Amino acid sequence: MKNYLSSKSFFIVIVLWGLVLFMLIMMLLNLNKPSLDVAPIIITSLASALVVWILLDTRYVIKNSFLFYRSGPFRGRIDINKIDKVQYFSGLYPQVTMKPALDIKGYIITYNKQDDVYVSPKKSVDFIAELLKINPKIEVI
Repeated sequence: MKNYLSSKSFFIVIVLWGLVLFMLIMMLLNLNKPSLDVAPIIITSLASALVVWILLDTRYVIKNSFLFYRSGPFRGRIDINKIDKVQYFSGLYPQVTMKPALDIKGYIITYNKQDDVYVSPKKSVDFIAELLKINPKIEVI
């Protein structure tokens, strides 16, 4: 079992922690109001917890012949033998279905001929080499 953490773009990390800080400040400011409404506090707390969970738990695991990805509560599994290609991508908006990544530089993995996922492992060379060990037919672009 190989474990790879997601690389983190400084820009994305600052934006997400800024969002968490903003939500917490807004929540604290509303606690001082005389008529306390619980629903916004619960929603803000849950949204903040979700962002922190994603920031702290975005990783990829290669186990047997499967690639498991997770980013907070978002998880998935890919059969490495069904991966067709791995393509390098740099930019904010990769045209993919799933993006369990915290960096603007990463890889688009295409599998099952039409499905795709965007990942950004810290040790990308080791990550790609491990995929190729299991499935040498993967086209790396």
